[in-house]
Amino acid sequence: MRGVQTDPEGVELAALDRLLPLAGKRLLEIGCGDGRLTASLAERARSVVALDPDRRAVGEARRTLPRRLRKRVRFEVGRAESLPYADGAFDAVLFSWSL
Repeated sequence: MRGVQTDPEGVELAALDRLLPLAGKRLLEIGCGDGRLTASLAERARSVVALDPDRRAVGEARRTLPRRLRKRVRFEVGRAESLPYADGAFDAVLFSWSL
């Protein structure tokens, strides 16, 4: 994946798994950027809604997501300050590297 920084040692995902086992969870990933973490989350979770305000980054994330994960991930352009989701729509919200 061009431009995507990953977690090749699995350190970030291991830390997440210690805090919250992701298996079967419905996740909201705020600040998905170009999808550097999205595919790895989708490998573990039931579903991921990946949100970012940068339309180009979301387009790159869509293009680089492996085909086998496309039914589990929905990319959206949007901002954390204005979330259109109902309470209880997700089991967990992740906000990583988004400052």
